[in-house]
Amino acid sequence: MPAEAQVVGVARPVGAEELLRLRGAFAAPGIAWREGVTAFRGIGEAAVLSAESAGQVLGAAARSPVSTEGHALEPPAPWFIGFAFDAAAPRDGWWESFPPARALVPRLLLATASGRASLTAYQAVGADGAGAARARAEAALRTALLAPAPRPGRPEEPGRVSLREDPASWEALVGEALQVLRSGMLRKVVLARALEAEAEAALDIARALERAEASAADAVVYAVRGPDGTTFLGASPERLVRVEGRRFTTQALAASAAPEDGARLLANPKEAREHLAVVEDIRIALDPVAERVEVAEVAPVSLSYVTHLDARITGLLREGVAPWKAAVALHPTAAVGGVPRDRARDFLRSHERLARGWYAGAVGWVGAEAVDLRVALRCALVRGRTARLFVGAGLVPGSTARGEWAETRRKAAPMLEALVGEGPWPR
Repeated sequence: MPAEAQVVGVARPVGAEELLRLRGAFAAPGIAWREGVTAFRGIGEAAVLSAESAGQVLGAAARSPVSTEGHALEPPAPWFIGFAFDAAAPRDGWWESFPPARALVPRLLLATASGRASLTAYQAVGADGAGAARARAEAALRTALLAPAPRPGRPEEPGRVSLREDPASWEALVGEALQVLRSGMLRKVVLARALEAEAEAALDIARALERAEASAADAVVYAVRGPDGTTFLGASPERLVRVEGRRFTTQALAASAAPEDGARLLANPKEAREHLAVVEDIRIALDPVAERVEVAEVAPVSLSYVTHLDARITGLLREGVAPWKAAVALHPTAAVGGVPRDRARDFLRSHERLARGWYAGAVGWVGAEAVDLRVALRCALVRGRTARLFVGAGLVPGSTARGEWAETRRKAAPMLEALVGEGPWPR
């Protein structure tokens, strides 16, 4: 179990001139989160918790208080967290600095929303007590506000970009999955694959975030940099769960079609089966922790590059259930794993041959009274000139390798464009 921590923060509003000076220091942040007009960017680490399971880190963060003095635009909860799709699955070299679960409070957090801004400095409480930690935070805040703006560097163009994919392996994997689906052992399974893009020059994280934010629509743009400098970033359209007190919101997001095909998607029996499997899985998962679950009507939701079927699910946790336990109950949903959960997980472990790491896991915020997590989708790992993009597709009886390949190409296009600009990426 990770040791719990105590953190104090000092915050103050930031004026327009100060914000202009600060933006350069936070251009390629250690963590980033943008939802609508509200954005948070953090640098440094005041406190870190890590463990081999999401539940351990979620629980430890919820029990680790963070108290802040001053006026700040506060994040949904104090600890920023990310965790893997399957904590027991092996990691490859791409995921070396991303343990199965990791939470942190940044050393500095810049928040902006609708013309307002604030800067918060955090420090962990050590043996010298909370007062000394607060004094260190105040000093760090003053230093950050007085520091000269870094000189803006000229963004380097990525140059020629090569893209590597493996359609033969995908076709074989889909064939194996369809065979299991026909046997009745699985009702649905979600397969993932990776695309590797290599540029002539280092990929610019700051520009990638700007492009992702400009095209995100209702998706949440997120990023987290590992200790080795590898950055995991994406734009997720799917909420795992949001909890405030006992009230929670989640969603069943599944099935895919081209952006203009929402009506066809809604009327398609195959896609309806795929979505219903996700709804039923969420109901079953929430039963031990929720006393009330309400499912809204299914409707198509259109992003710029794809349309999904979506149903909002709300309810009330049972008395005494900590908010973070809703996340443990839901993860991983059928939208990223399959149905039944355990069989789908076993199939993926033995057949997928891909280190998913945090892809299809979750990123977001956790605290004692609130949790706000997104499924880590539409994402990439970026290291120097190379990026590994992760995309997936849900299979049910009637799926085809060609159709699911086309779906994954549509899903990959926005992140490719965020990383390297406009290109011949099929939608």
